[in-house]
Amino acid sequence: MRIPERWQPAGLLLALAVALAVVGCLPYFTPSVPLHVGAVSPQDVVAPRTVEFVDWERTQAVRDEVAAAVPVVYRTVPDALERAEREARGLLEAVLAVRADRALMREARRQRLQRLGLQGDALQAALQLDRAQLVSAGEAAVSAAYRLMDRPLRPEDLDGARRQLDPVLREKGVRGQALPFARWLADRALRPNLVVDESQTRRAREAARAGVEPVRVRVLKDEVVVRRGEVVTAEQMRKLRALGLASGPWPWDKIAGTVLLVSFVVATLGAYLSRFQPEVWSSSKLLSLAVLLVWLGAAGTRLVASTLHPLLVPTAAVAMLLAVLLNPRLAVFAAGVLAVLAGSLGTQDLRLVAVAYAGAVVATFSVRRIQRRTDLAYAGLFVGAANAAVSLGADLLAATPLGDAVLNAGVGVAGGVLCGVLATGALPYLEDAFGLVTPIKLLELSNPSHPLLRRLQLEAPGTYHHTVVVANLAEAAAEAVGADPLLARVGTYYHDVGKLRRPGFFVENQVGGQNPHDRMTPTLSALAVAAHVRDGLELARQYRLPKAVADFIAQHHGTSLMAYFYHRAVEQQQGPVDPEAFRYEGPKPQTREAAIVMLADSVEAAARSVQNPTPERIRDLVRRIVHERLEDGQLDECDLTFRDLERITQVFTRLLVSMFHPRLEYPEVSLEAHRRRRQRRLGTFPVPGQRPRAGP
Repeated sequence: MRIPERWQPAGLLLALAVALAVVGCLPYFTPSVPLHVGAVSPQDVVAPRTVEFVDWERTQAVRDEVAAAVPVVYRTVPDALERAEREARGLLEAVLAVRADRALMREARRQRLQRLGLQGDALQAALQLDRAQLVSAGEAAVSAAYRLMDRPLRPEDLDGARRQLDPVLREKGVRGQALPFARWLADRALRPNLVVDESQTRRAREAARAGVEPVRVRVLKDEVVVRRGEVVTAEQMRKLRALGLASGPWPWDKIAGTVLLVSFVVATLGAYLSRFQPEVWSSSKLLSLAVLLVWLGAAGTRLVASTLHPLLVPTAAVAMLLAVLLNPRLAVFAAGVLAVLAGSLGTQDLRLVAVAYAGAVVATFSVRRIQRRTDLAYAGLFVGAANAAVSLGADLLAATPLGDAVLNAGVGVAGGVLCGVLATGALPYLEDAFGLVTPIKLLELSNPSHPLLRRLQLEAPGTYHHTVVVANLAEAAAEAVGADPLLARVGTYYHDVGKLRRPGFFVENQVGGQNPHDRMTPTLSALAVAAHVRDGLELARQYRLPKAVADFIAQHHGTSLMAYFYHRAVEQQQGPVDPEAFRYEGPKPQTREAAIVMLADSVEAAARSVQNPTPERIRDLVRRIVHERLEDGQLDECDLTFRDLERITQVFTRLLVSMFHPRLEYPEVSLEAHRRRRQRRLGTFPVPGQRPRAGP
């Protein structure tokens, strides 16, 4: 079932999203080994690839240790002394109130004092000492509490402070039964003047946790993760999970995250293409190429990052190919897409995003003006330099050891060179597969040693000379109107190759004034001349010329009228003649470059027949031919504007005037007369058998 054309772009993007999701999720579905923590391994388990991952269990343990080592933050209790004094005096007044209550029996008084917390010797003292002794003991207790709380006192310091109560009270003169009562009162008054600041402590410990870098574990390819007969540890299981070898439930969170990320990236790419790259969006061929390159970049990134080294990812190679095959603007945007995919599908290392993006952008700008395929390889050196610089900067920011940072920078250089080599090798295959013409291909086709051009030089030299002149006109005009000058030049080189089949049928190749058309009917002559278009297309297929170049063969005459043979037919038949029998098959020029070649071909041929070619005559001729082609509808299907036609007219006029400028007639002077004049000027005369002497 054929997909409707308007749904094809969406279908291609959907296919890209599915393919990228498969690439991203494939490691989560790799075959696993039936192991778990505490099991005995029945075999050696070897890492199939190099992988680097964050060991979150070890990271959490390290962070817990660092947080536990952070000292507790204390804050001062501003009213601690006042509260201690109020506590002591309040208890003393309560004891005195119980003692003063005469209505209480001795046993009831004892119970009331016990409820205040008095026991043992302190209780006996409260019952037996008189009021003055109790008051004196209370004052001593308050003073002792003041003295012990005059220094920082934390909750954990209270036990030590209580052990110092007796010596302090004795210093204050408390003796006998009053000592346990004063000790009890001071003990109840003592309280910390420093308490834990929970919020500050929590913030300090969280800051310490945040300062701990995640513990990264690297498992090298062919490393033995678990040996046969070994009891599997939790750390080994984490390595197996990172390698995708651990048995267990599928990681649905990672799968969902991959699908969401890929969907967003592809949707963004589609929005950009539909809005800013309509020529790519509307062409299934170009869009397929863009989708293929993005997927190859993502798949290559996943493969290289997991098996070799993350800095060898081929994102820059894809950017080069997109810039050369499609356009640099798309390549720069795709560089961001590929960088995100590299950081997410490659190693989940966001630092790789910066390296991949920098390399891809530098690759795009490095191939803006390329003339040879080897220029792609040299562009890889610039990519390598960008990779090294960004990688080194990221490693220095992450406090990576200098040796490792320098090693990573070297790998980045190697990755850039590898990208250049990959792009150089892949470019010709992509050109042929998608029928695209790159500047490199055009430069190769413009080489005069190309077999078809070489044949044109040898078998139809007049046509070849005409082609070179027309190519100069077309290139200059294309540059003036913003078209592709290189495509116009190369298309001109091949537009008349069909004349190789019958070179003598065309006036520029006729020698000695013999014209075969003098012996042919106008209709037969028109068929013979028009056949050079079909013959040219056949040669284009034979020599495998790109479609963009072969189109010049079919379109450089459009459906224009072969006026010379048409008028001859009218004169001979002396009646109505169908002009359609004397028109080329076409099609009309579809591009600005093809239209420019049509005009250049016409004005160059007409200018050669102008008698006494003055600038005014040439200008009038050019304007007349451009107007005729415009009136005949030959320019209806290309994008040339009236302003473009005016600029083309000016360029053609300027160049043709310089080609056909009047030349001075030099008088014929014999060699003997020239020698005599020289001798007369130098004052020397010839003597038979002697060489002339030098003059003064």
